[in-house]
Amino acid sequence: MKKERVYLSGAISGRDREEYLTQFADAEKHLRQLGYDVCNPTKALPCRFLWIYKLLGYKLTLLYDLWLLSRCDKIYMLSGPENSKGAFLEKVAAETFGLGKIFVANTNTRIYFK
Repeated sequence: MKKERVYLSGAISGRDREEYLTQFADAEKHLRQLGYDVCNPTKALPCRFLWIYKLLGYKLTLLYDLWLLSRCDKIYMLSGPENSKGAFLEKVAAETFGLGKIFVANTNTRIYFK
């Protein structure tokens, strides 16, 4: 049986690198424990290797992230993306793609399915 693939979405730009890496890693671990296959954009090449991000720039990196999202079944919205243009766009794209949603209510990793 194929595991459902979940894309992690949350604010990255303008945040402390260690802070967002920890938040995304904790969410990934939690979702894997629940049996999901997780697509963590902080482990994608533009986030792992900053020289690639600098080469591609924000727009191409975001397009790459949207391509990753399109290959998933659900989106997991980390808390705090309210002021993130990228996370907002990922949320709208997930709705457009018809993906299921998993929302995080707060910084505790409690999840709510919709």
